[in-house]
Amino acid sequence: MDEDEPPSGNGSDLESGFLKEDHGKSQAGPESMDIDSPTKGSLDSDLNIGNLEKFCKEAARSFFKEWGLINHQISSYNDFVEHGIQDLFDTLGDVVVEPGYDPSKKGDGAWRHASITFGKVRLEKPEFWPEKNDIEEGSLKLLPRHARLQNMTYSSQMKVKVRVQVYVQEKSDKAKIGNSSYIQKRVQNDDEGEITIGRLPVMVQSNLCWLSALGKSDCLFDSGGYFLIKGMEKTFIGQEQRCLTRLWVIDKPVATVSYLSEIKRKRIYVKLVEAPKAEGFHGGKVISVYFLYATMPIWIMFFALGASSDKEVLEMIDLKDCDAGMINIILATIKDADEQFEGFRSLDKAREHVNALIKNAKFPPSESFDEYVAKYLFPNIIGHRTKAHFLGYMVKCLLLSSFGKRKCDNKDDFRNKRLDLAGELLARELRAHIRHAEKRMVRAMQRDLSGDRDLQPIERYLDASIITNGLNRAFSTGAWTHPYKKTERLSGIVATLRRTNPLQMMSDMRKTRQQVAYAGKAGDARYPNPSYWGKLCFLSTPDGENCGLVKNLAVTAVVSSKIMEPILDKLIACGMEKLDEISLSSLSQMHKVFLNGDWVGVCPDMSSFADRLRSMRRAKLIHPQVEIKRDKHQKEVRIFTDAGRILRPLLIVENLKKIRNLKGGVCSFQSLMDQEIIELIGVEEEEDCQTAWGIKYLLAVNEGISAPNYSHCELDPSFLLGLSCGIIPFASHNFARRVLYQSEKHSQQAIGFSTTNPSIRVDTLSHHLYYPQTPLFRTVIADCLVRADYSLGRKDSMTRPEYFNGQNAIVAVNVHQGYNQEDSLVMNRTSLERGMFRTEHFRSYKADVDNKELTKRIKLKDKVAFGKIESKKGRVDSLDDDGFPYIGASLQSGDIVIGKVAESGDDHSIKLKHTEKGMVQKVVLSANDEGKNFAVVTLRQVRSPCLGDKFSSMHGQKGVIGFLETQENFPFTHQGIVPDIVINPHAFPTRQTPGQLLEAALGKGIACEGSKRNATPFSTASVDDITAQLHRAGYSRWGSERVLNGRTGEMMRSMIFMGPTFYQRLIHMAEDKVKFRNTGPVHPLTRQPVADRKRFGGVKFGEMERDCLLAHGAAANLHERLFMLSDFFQMHICQKCQRAVNVILRPVPGGKKIRGPYCGFCQSGENIVRINVPYGAKLLYQELFSMGICLKFETEVC
Repeated sequence: MDEDEPPSGNGSDLESGFLKEDHGKSQAGPESMDIDSPTKGSLDSDLNIGNLEKFCKEAARSFFKEWGLINHQISSYNDFVEHGIQDLFDTLGDVVVEPGYDPSKKGDGAWRHASITFGKVRLEKPEFWPEKNDIEEGSLKLLPRHARLQNMTYSSQMKVKVRVQVYVQEKSDKAKIGNSSYIQKRVQNDDEGEITIGRLPVMVQSNLCWLSALGKSDCLFDSGGYFLIKGMEKTFIGQEQRCLTRLWVIDKPVATVSYLSEIKRKRIYVKLVEAPKAEGFHGGKVISVYFLYATMPIWIMFFALGASSDKEVLEMIDLKDCDAGMINIILATIKDADEQFEGFRSLDKAREHVNALIKNAKFPPSESFDEYVAKYLFPNIIGHRTKAHFLGYMVKCLLLSSFGKRKCDNKDDFRNKRLDLAGELLARELRAHIRHAEKRMVRAMQRDLSGDRDLQPIERYLDASIITNGLNRAFSTGAWTHPYKKTERLSGIVATLRRTNPLQMMSDMRKTRQQVAYAGKAGDARYPNPSYWGKLCFLSTPDGENCGLVKNLAVTAVVSSKIMEPILDKLIACGMEKLDEISLSSLSQMHKVFLNGDWVGVCPDMSSFADRLRSMRRAKLIHPQVEIKRDKHQKEVRIFTDAGRILRPLLIVENLKKIRNLKGGVCSFQSLMDQEIIELIGVEEEEDCQTAWGIKYLLAVNEGISAPNYSHCELDPSFLLGLSCGIIPFASHNFARRVLYQSEKHSQQAIGFSTTNPSIRVDTLSHHLYYPQTPLFRTVIADCLVRADYSLGRKDSMTRPEYFNGQNAIVAVNVHQGYNQEDSLVMNRTSLERGMFRTEHFRSYKADVDNKELTKRIKLKDKVAFGKIESKKGRVDSLDDDGFPYIGASLQSGDIVIGKVAESGDDHSIKLKHTEKGMVQKVVLSANDEGKNFAVVTLRQVRSPCLGDKFSSMHGQKGVIGFLETQENFPFTHQGIVPDIVINPHAFPTRQTPGQLLEAALGKGIACEGSKRNATPFSTASVDDITAQLHRAGYSRWGSERVLNGRTGEMMRSMIFMGPTFYQRLIHMAEDKVKFRNTGPVHPLTRQPVADRKRFGGVKFGEMERDCLLAHGAAANLHERLFMLSDFFQMHICQKCQRAVNVILRPVPGGKKIRGPYCGFCQSGENIVRINVPYGAKLLYQELFSMGICLKFETEVC
């Protein structure tokens, strides 16, 4: 529907605008559109499509301004620092140190015991301590740039209060029941103090980071969210884990309902298993419960938890409309229990039976029945009766699912998953290292407790370096603790941040990963699930083995944090009654309420209860990240407050009329949530919402058909995509695979401008484009991404131009003398000479030596220092006396780039390898806190595009330069416009990328001052609008033009499609790939050419290449390639014994010595021939000979 046309049918006449005063009365008709909500409202007549879309854009802009793109990383880490780390130490419990009980070491008194209790944890800001003589202050701020340049870890000290009690156990006269006497503690020593327990890596821009407090960043493109470990930038990839806060219902291999937990002992399984055959009836199934490694009929468990009769148990299970099959299973279960355990219906007998089973299991608990039931059976639910109710609910779920009345859980649905981010992952790893340090501490303390020695301060026993080094090692190697299996370690949790361009850096920090046992077992995990809608991008996934397992967050996705505030009182205020206050008879008429998977109460009407709860959430009485799901099939309300759920903002349709009250535009995103215009919706709650796909769908009315009753509305359809997908113009017009290539490959390999602080960084490899440009088109995501302190670019242009890395080139679709076949491009040499796509390539060379001051204690073998020496390795002309080249020195392949000399005179210098060269850009000297001095020399190369360099448009159309043509030979238009790039028309039909043609046509119109610039996926300008805009600018409707041949001056017969297209130069360049060699270095063992390109290695000629030459019959070529130019060798063979012969120096009669082949076996130097063999064959002969296997060579004269 056009903006200026009034809608037809029963819609309102929408005029006048948002943010404007009403001029005159509105002309709304008597009818208004119904919106599905607790109280049906209507959209006011003074809100039209244009104004509502403008409001949505401003709301999205405020969302990105407040939340940013990596809020999930930073908020998860902040939560861990504020609450998680304290919770971790609180759950560690007391560490009890038993004495060694070695009689030879016992002193005069009784055996001494010790207990260690951890208290409050305190984290300091990152600091470092300089040498005493360097500076007067004790410590200095450690900023991220210092850690980056000095190869240090950006970390903060963890200090924890520790209480150490030393006591002896004495027997008391007060006898208890039985023979044992009462043991009491007599405390000998009680110390409390704060100790340093290790260093915790700090996330950049988190609350612990200095930059967050200062409110600034080193780089304009840098929003933090990563760690600095030994100078390397590391980031977490969100881990998709199975949700542990809900029952898990499956039907294969057997019907099971599981109550899951990270701790194995707290897992409870209710299974439907085959009945034992020894009983009177055949076949049938019974229900068993698995608890604390013991298996028992479920009926006994109910009576052990306090049920008084079978009728009461049936009421707990609450099966209203059960059929004969369910009754048979229950009867079989009761019969099974009766036959196995007689008289179990009394409480004491049932408890005895259960206790006997559990105590005879594999790992029996030491606690009593009441204690282990409270600790391990549904630990979050208090009271035996409520635990029995929950067990009854599990049985009901099992029976309903086995008879097809309840769906089984889908492990790939995102409602059944949670994202583990920095907080959860760090807690997991830190716990493992604290446990390791504890074990070492206990062993060391035992030695001092056994004898008469006094205990030393706790710092002597608790080694802080175990935790510090353990965390650093986990970050460096990427091997992380497994969530359940403590002995295993996982890879793929920490990644090194890649910085080819800012888009790649941001994509790396928004990745999620699903761990699969091995590639063949993935099943449906690779397919996009409907629950990803708006939460995960369904296109941003790598191709290859990780396809569908590594995903990217959608652009407006928010990951929930753990909600600390209690919510139970609010639920009771909304009409919930607690479970233990309800009689069994009235329970079946009520609807269940679950909080994080635990049954907490019931309510008379779930619809009104859920609506009241949602209105409380909108009114900020409960946290906005609480998720409320109303399940009308199961008659349940499920509420979630846990961390790791993905939420996204949606407009609340019934409150859209409040937009009129916003005078002066959108202040902040939080204010929109406070005014109940926008709310955060989770995966499960979204199933209850009727969501419009955009504003125009709210107001669009077909002939005679009213719009659906929408409850919510998307801010923009393109927000379903990830960051790298949503900025592709006309992405919705392209084949999905091409969009995937652009978003996951080409956009992240495009050369742009990676950082605005290159002077204080030393990256191993980086590229910079000389003249990066913003594209002509606009997309909603690119327009809405904003940051408060952003100053680059014109104010009316895109707010974050660094996500586009390339230049606008004039592209013609044409064949050019056959040089652009098969995806190759013909480029204009003159444009390249003017600076188009010119880039700088930086490579850094690093070296380190031991620091003199810090390594005095170490016995030095041969001290190495930076310096200059006449080297046999390479040329040292450009080095100064300190061993470093001067700035601006031109270094070539084979030159020494950093001079290192040992005291003995040995040369340890670093040499430029084959194909490496450049001008010295900068030399950086630094030292770290581990006694190393570093030197980094950065070389610069200017690279203009040449043959073989790779380019790509934003539509997955990649190609390499096939020919550089001079400008005068190119076709030109009557305006004198000459294309920069000529692409082959055959690239489009099979790739199905009409988006590139639309982009060129739209760009042409924009360049001629057209008003339509929108190329947002799903809401692009129509083809008719683009062609009309071109027509108004005086061009052909379809963008084709008459051109003249540059070579002959004649007019070409066909019209050529030409227009500006955004092209990217990728990091794959011919100069880095070209490999050539005649002869060169060979491997010392096999004498075959080495493999490495930088070591001037050979070009691989493999099996498939050999097959090609065999098929061509080029035997001589093959012989030369695989033999003469590889490892040609000559051997001597004795024709008599057919063995290999050595060349030796031997005496002959007459006292002379001659050198020649001599057969030691035949004792003769005659009948010996020389043959040509590969050196590998001669090596094989010798190795077999050393094992006692002799090969014989049959020779013939050719």
